[in-house]
Amino acid sequence: MQAAAPQQKLRIDLTMIQNKLAIYAIHPIMYQTPIFQELETYINNNNINLDFTVLYGDDLSLRDVYFKEINVSFKPDVPFLMNGYKYKFLKNYSNDSRFGFFSRINPSIFNELKNDKYNVILIHGYESMTAWLALFAAKINKSKIIWRGESVLKGVESNYSIKQRLKRLALKTLFKFCDAVMYSCSGNKEYLEFYGVPDNKLFFIPCAVNNAFFQNEKNKYFAKKDDIRFDLGIDKNDMVVLFSARFTNRKRPLDLLNALSKIKNSDITVLFVGDGLERPKMEEFAKKNNIKAVFTGFKNQNEISKYYSISDLDIVISDYDPSPKSMNEAMNFGMPVIVTDVVGTAYDLVKDNQNGYIIKVGDINALADKLDFFNKNRVLLKEMGQESLKIIEKWNYQNDVGGILAAYEYILETDSQ
Repeated sequence: MQAAAPQQKLRIDLTMIQNKLAIYAIHPIMYQTPIFQELETYINNNNINLDFTVLYGDDLSLRDVYFKEINVSFKPDVPFLMNGYKYKFLKNYSNDSRFGFFSRINPSIFNELKNDKYNVILIHGYESMTAWLALFAAKINKSKIIWRGESVLKGVESNYSIKQRLKRLALKTLFKFCDAVMYSCSGNKEYLEFYGVPDNKLFFIPCAVNNAFFQNEKNKYFAKKDDIRFDLGIDKNDMVVLFSARFTNRKRPLDLLNALSKIKNSDITVLFVGDGLERPKMEEFAKKNNIKAVFTGFKNQNEISKYYSISDLDIVISDYDPSPKSMNEAMNFGMPVIVTDVVGTAYDLVKDNQNGYIIKVGDINALADKLDFFNKNRVLLKEMGQESLKIIEKWNYQNDVGGILAAYEYILETDSQ
């Protein structure tokens, strides 16, 4: 694959400098590993003397993992996750690698930084013990630090509770020790600024999915749309409203059903892609209120495009969601989006009256009004979907690579002064 040039233009000639970069990540993640693959390709194609290795805290995503909340065992696409870049798995001493601060306990991070003499480490997140061990190891070995995360403000950060005070102290200390910090969207940037990160240290690494893959999938399924709808029992003239997420209280799927119950919905089908503990309530509500709802169950990345391809409108109405990648994916299929204002990427990816609408969390009347509006304005629905395609184009892995290299360049410039 030929990597496109990143958006940022480098001022330092990295072809003349030998550098070693360590990247600490909790485990291989399907929305993260393509960035490493793209970075390796760009480095090779441009003769950049940047040698990087990803240090994984666990191989969790390479094993069959059962998710209780969606009643699914996830089977990973191992070659997709692991091809095209160098990596190591650090021994994890955790008793449970699925969640929690102690899910990653990798003391060998100290020896890795010391023995391989990495001059820069990119640390993902702060929610695990090893993220903090990596920070301490970097300071001991005089390695420079780039940090990346995707959190957004929840509205409780200014509380005077002991928990929030300790968090403010810990995160302000963490970011003070970092030489560069990467933000993934405007909501994430606000979060980092709240915890004291100055603007000159901030570099953009957009929340991205594989745009080319999903747009190719869109073209592949284009001629099959009517057949797919028929197989699912969906009328070809219905507006199909997509809800692709885990069925949890945080994702608020019942808000969508409540909104549909308030409007004329005889020519609307809601397509629920996913699963979770709220499903029985959702099915009961839909049946009781004569709402046409199709439940597909959980679908992995190789299956989900079929359902995106027959949908007209995407709904993301969580009460907390830093960067829902399903929204990026849906936009690649030319869908407008209705999104809640607390979603981290809401104000980046959705422009009111252009490719969708931003509403308040829990505002069922506003959601109902927008659903009714789109159903009565099908031509505008399609036009706004095309705007989604234009907006999502720049949210890609190439610009992720550009962000990493810009942060790296900034560190070199600062260190030489």
